[in-house]
Amino acid sequence: MTAASKAVSQDVSKPAVRIRDITTSLQRQMARPGGIDIEAAVAAAEQGLEGRREETLRVIQDKVQALAAFCAGRPAAPEAELYAIASVLVDTAGFLDMPAFYEAAYSLCEVVSRMSAAEAWSWPSIDVHVHALSLILGEGGGASDANSTLLAGLRAVVDRTPAPG
Repeated sequence: MTAASKAVSQDVSKPAVRIRDITTSLQRQMARPGGIDIEAAVAAAEQGLEGRREETLRVIQDKVQALAAFCAGRPAAPEAELYAIASVLVDTAGFLDMPAFYEAAYSLCEVVSRMSAAEAWSWPSIDVHVHALSLILGEGGGASDANSTLLAGLRAVVDRTPAPG
């Protein structure tokens, strides 16, 4: 037997590889038409959110009051606690349609972060944000001329806060 015929005989002796297309029960279920269309799913989700709106607004009001009380105490090393409260406000405002409140809470996170990184703390910058959050919440958290003016002021505060690095 030659080397070439030996290789052929070895290849012939191996079983042929077979690829089978197996469909799982999950694949069969996914292939079946059914369920609801995207518009109905979005409408149901929005209705569910609206049902939680009052409860969520109470959570936001409580957090803003807790933020004001925390800041009134002027604690030493407040950065982590302030950032945590502001972050919850950002998350919760994002849950509802409150763009002005969201932007103000995000601005507070930004100013706390910048002051922490620069080790240049300024309570008046925080106080302005806390008061603005209260006023914007009183207006419903949405867009208005008054809220636009407040947000412009908050952006100016952030711009004057030293950036990290």
